[in-house]
Amino acid sequence: MVNMETENIREIVNGQQLPQFIGKKVSVTGLVTNINPNCITFDISTTDNKTIKVNLKKPYNDLLEGYVEVHGTAQNNVIIGDEVIQFSDAASKEFDVGAHNTLCQLLHTVPDLWRTEKY
Repeated sequence: MVNMETENIREIVNGQQLPQFIGKKVSVTGLVTNINPNCITFDISTTDNKTIKVNLKKPYNDLLEGYVEVHGTAQNNVIIGDEVIQFSDAASKEFDVGAHNTLCQLLHTVPDLWRTEKY
């Protein structure tokens, strides 16, 4: 039986952090830079300017451009993608790259970031 509370847990990372999470579920946001005609493989430039290859498990049939969030499993500088979330044109134009990188850094440097009980 799958635990619904942990089924979708993934690490939010940028390109530099990706190799630290090999074999784990991750979420990476980036700008689509290169699309293979097979619609299964594409590259993104992450918010920290690292190029990551995305290998999808099944073809993506919609237009792929602008910023996307990819959910999948990390394998060095490759993500085996389970899901692609396409940003709207407006969201792509307004996306704050610096804030996203700060989020990625805080998530992995602040101990017990989500702890809500008193010490």
